[in-house]
Formats: sequence, C-alpha cells, structure tokens
Amino acid sequence: MEFKGASLCYGRRTVVGNLNFDIHDNDFLGVVGPNGSGKTTFLRAVMGLIKPKSGKVITAPGLRFGYCMQRQFIDTLFPFTVFDIVMMARASVKGSFRPTDESDRRKVFESLEIAGIPELASSAFRDLSGGQKQRVLIARALSFEPNFLILDEPTTDLDVKGEREILKLISSLHSEKALTVVLVSHELNEVINFSDKFLFLTGQGRWWTISKEDLSASILSDIFGVKMDLKKIDGKYVTA
Repeated sequence: MEFKGASLCYGRRTVVGNLNFDIHDNDFLGVVGPNGSGKTTFLRAVMGLIKPKSGKVITAPGLRFGYCMQRQFIDTLFPFTVFDIVMMARASVKGSFRPTDESDRRKVFESLEIAGIPELASSAFRDLSGGQKQRVLIARALSFEPNFLILDEPTTDLDVKGEREILKLISSLHSEKALTVVLVSHELNEVINFSDKFLFLTGQGRWWTISKEDLSASILSDIFGVKMDLKKIDGKYVTA
C-alpha cells in the first residue's frame, strides 16, 4: 500500500496532511499518537473507507483485511457467546443471502484455537475478562482469513500481564502467519518494542515515519517536542 501525497480530511479540517510512505508485505507498522491526532482516520484510509481529499492511496490487489476493533465498541447488552461473535464475521464474509455452513464453523473454531481460547466458545462474551475479550476480537479478525491485520488499541485497560500476552500473540501472528500488521496505540513503549517501523501522528496534520533501526532519544524528542530518554533494559526499549 502506497500513500502518495495523501491528505486525509474531515470537511475542511486536515487530520493527516500530505502523507507519503509505503506499507510493504509483512511489515509490522506501529501507529502512535494522542487522541484526536488522526489514528482512526488513518485506519479508515488504509481499509479504503475514506478517500484522501488530495493525493492517492494505491492498494495492491488481493488484500484481505482483518479488523480488530476496540472491545469497548462491542455491545454486551445481549448474551452473545464467543462463538456468536466470531461467526458474525464469517456471515459478513459470505454476504447477507448466503447462510453459514460447516466450513464456517470450522473456520470459527480454527480462529479460536489460534487465539488460544477454544474452550471459551460457548461462554458469554460479556462475562469474560478484558484479555479474553481481546482474544475473541482477534479471533474474529482472523476468521476473515486476512493477509493484513489491523488492531485498534488492543491493550487498552489491560493489566501488565494481559497486555504482554496480547502483544506476544500479535507478534506470533505476524511472524508465523506472515501477516502484515498495523497496530494502533497511544502507548509508545508497547509499540516500539513490537513494531519494526513507525508512523507518529502528533495532531494538526503533522506526521513522521521512521524505522526501528533509526529510533533514538533525540528523534523522539524532536517528534514530541519534549526531552525524552530511550533506554534498553532486559532487551526491551523504555522511554521516559
């Protein structure tokens, strides 16, 4: 996917301006920025849900997106089971007028297995822990049989253990399934440790792209406009 001078706007307001960069096959792109900086707008452009006001977004043929939404957006008023949540995605793949069948059931259970929660298939989604819910939504994204996985704030409100487990699962999907991954977060530390390239959005249309090899405290300080430290402790990057 190639962004060529793409300006992403809502009305007259430019959210991300003149974006020029590529997402290559099997990239792991981390997208970081505060609320209102354009992270969701960028995701919508990636998935083709909005068009740039100027410039182009050129997409390779054959992309299949698996979108893992923020779990807070799932309605839990109804007693949907884990199986139901994932099967809904299979129904959308097949279309409104084609009923799901045994092959869809197999794909649901295969996705739950990959996400590490096959035993939760008959459990009520609303009764699960935050980490379990996130795994369900990852399974739901996988049931689309994607080659491009998009995750929107997948570790929000998780404890340290849950956050680490979800990020390890995403990392294994990237490496073992050869998925292109876009991970959106406002948590800088989690993104820089798992992604191999970064898109930093700081609001007012501004953006920066950088590879992991070029990451440094001085560059982060320039991007965020405050003095920042970047250290490696026990093999993990830590910012302050």
